Amino acid sequence: MKEIKWNASYFDRRTWILENLENLHVESQEALVLLVIDYCNTQGIPISHELLAAKTKLPVDDIEAIFMTLTEKGYLTIEFEKGTIAFSIAGLFEEQPKEAVVSLSLIERFEMEFGRPLSSAEMQRILELPAVFPDYGEQGVIIALNEAIVYEKLNLNYIERVLRSWANKGLSIEDLENGQR
Repeated sequence: MKEIKWNASYFDRRTWILENLENLHVESQEALVLLVIDYCNTQGIPISHELLAAKTKLPVDDIEAIFMTLTEKGYLTIEFEKGTIAFSIAGLFEEQPKEAVVSLSLIERFEMEFGRPLSSAEMQRILELPAVFPDYGEQGVIIALNEAIVYEKLNLNYIERVLRSWANKGLSIEDLENGQR
């Protein structure tokens, strides 16, 4: 695939996806989800698992599995922007899909440790944690997640309590990395 200006206003992404289906490494349900995500993005419709399930007539669990697969292929990124979750299919238009990134995103870490796809509400809550606890940022959230793993308490409420406890004690990232709790 040659370099294209996929983000230009004149570029029809949905037509491009349909014209290049044989070159993309996607199943039919994944292609359908990509098309609906692009439609929602261009129309300014907030995307959720439930909306995609309703539009595609697929179960929510299948939508979550498709999100995971598309993310692993580098075709989909899910990020927290301006107080909402943003779904981007920019990776689909890159010359070569991204290989699995060694440095996992915050969402990917939580999904891996929780052993399941996260709901959109859980994703939003996780992505807000670095802002709620700015002294710790993503690094502190990861340390709190690791502590939850050690104590086998894999839930967001526990992780938030750990972060709040550290903040109340005035512990810094350096303190946490040095084993102080």
